[in-house]
Amino acid sequence: MAIGNKRFWGFWHKGMYEEALRCAVEEEKSHKQSRLQSMLFGTPDQLKQTGAITTVSVGEFIYDLVMINPTVVEGLDFARTEDLSSLFTLNQFSSQIDPTVLTGDMAQLQGYVAEQMLAAELQAKGYDIEFPEESNNPGWDILVDGQAFQVKNLASPDGVREHLETYPDIPVYVNEELAPYFEGNSNVYVSSISRDEVLEATSTAITHADGLLDFELPWIAAGVSSIHNIKRVWKDEVAINQAVFNIVSDTSSRVALGAIGKKAGIVMGTMLFGPAGGITGAMFGAYAGASQGGRLSTGVKKFISKKQENEVMEAMDALIEKVVFQIDEKLEIKKRKLARLREEMEYSEANNSIWQDIERRHKEEVAYLLNKQEELITINKSIQNGTTFVIDILPAVMATIAKSGVHPSHFQSEIRKVQIETDQYMNKV
Repeated sequence: MAIGNKRFWGFWHKGMYEEALRCAVEEEKSHKQSRLQSMLFGTPDQLKQTGAITTVSVGEFIYDLVMINPTVVEGLDFARTEDLSSLFTLNQFSSQIDPTVLTGDMAQLQGYVAEQMLAAELQAKGYDIEFPEESNNPGWDILVDGQAFQVKNLASPDGVREHLETYPDIPVYVNEELAPYFEGNSNVYVSSISRDEVLEATSTAITHADGLLDFELPWIAAGVSSIHNIKRVWKDEVAINQAVFNIVSDTSSRVALGAIGKKAGIVMGTMLFGPAGGITGAMFGAYAGASQGGRLSTGVKKFISKKQENEVMEAMDALIEKVVFQIDEKLEIKKRKLARLREEMEYSEANNSIWQDIERRHKEEVAYLLNKQEELITINKSIQNGTTFVIDILPAVMATIAKSGVHPSHFQSEIRKVQIETDQYMNKV
C-alpha cells in the first residue's frame, strides 16, 4: 500500500479523517535524493539547509494525485479501505488500456508508466497536467499547461525523429539518455527520468502484483519523497534565485549547487526555461562581467542609445505579458479540474474531509499564482515607467518566471528575443 504510515491508518479506521490527512505518507526514514535535485540544488546537506527535504502529508499526496487526473475518484468512497487502496493502482488510471494487448506488448505498458512518472515530475515543478479522456489522440499523450506533448521513453532516438517529422508542431518529452541527440532542438524537452528507471519500476511492480493492472503506480512505489521534494525546491525562493542567477550570469558558483561538467549551465537552463534556456552555458553571457556593485546601469547608459534600451524593454515586456497571460490560463485549468473532481466525488464523511482539504490546497495554489502574476506586473510597470533599469532587474524577472509554474513551451520565442536583445545591449559595454 502506498501509504505506509501506521498512524495514518489508525486515525483513518477511527473516522478521524482530518487528523489522518495531516499524517506523513511515510514514517520517518532517510530521503533518497533525485538527480534533478542534485543537478539544480546540490548535496543532501545543502538541500537540508534550504528546508527542501520535508515530510509529505497524506493530504498533499492525495491532492497531487487526483489533480493529475480528477476522474480517478469516480465512484470511490474513501471511507472504505479497499477504495482508498485502489486509488494507487494502475487499474484506477487505465480505463483506456487493454490488458490483453499489454500482456503481449510490454512496450505499451512501459510507455504508460513513463507518462505517469513524467506527469508526477512536471506537476512537482508547478505545471498543470491533464490526460486525454480518450486514448486515440494522434501525436500527443498529455497536456502540460494546455500544451499538447508527446512522451517518448526509448533506447534509440529514431522514434523521436519520426514523431518530429510526422507532427512538427507537437513538442515531445524524452528520457534523459536521448538528450544529447536533440541539443538545441526547440521542440524537444528532456525529463529527469531515465529509461532504465522506467523499465525497472515496471518490471518490479508487475513482479509483486496479483494482476497486471493491480500494481501500485511505480512513481509512488519508488517513494513519494523524491517527487515532492522537487516541489519544495521549485518553490524555494533562495534556491531558485541562486540557480537562475547562475544561469543568467554564468558564474562559477553553480559548482556549489552540485552541477558537474562543462554543460552544467546548459542543463540547468534547459530544466528551468526549456530549449531556449540551453542555447548557451549562460543565457545572458555578458551579464556577470558588467554587473558588479550596482555599476551596471551607470556603465551601460554611457554607451547605449535610447533605441537599444527600448528594444530590450519591448522584448522584456512581451515576455512578461506572455507569462502573465499564461498564468490566467493556468488558473482556468485549475478551476476546470477542481469542478471535474467535485462532480466525480461521492458524498461521504471521509470524502467530505478530503474535499475540504483539496479546496484549501487549491486556494493556496491560486493565491500563489496570483502573487507571482502581480510580482511580474509590478516589475514590468517599474521598467516601463523608468524607475527600474531593465538590465538590473533581469535575474529577478527570470527567477519569478521560473517560480510561476508556467511551462516554458509557452514563451520560447519571447525568451529568445530577450536573450538576443540583451546580448546586443551588453556587448556595447
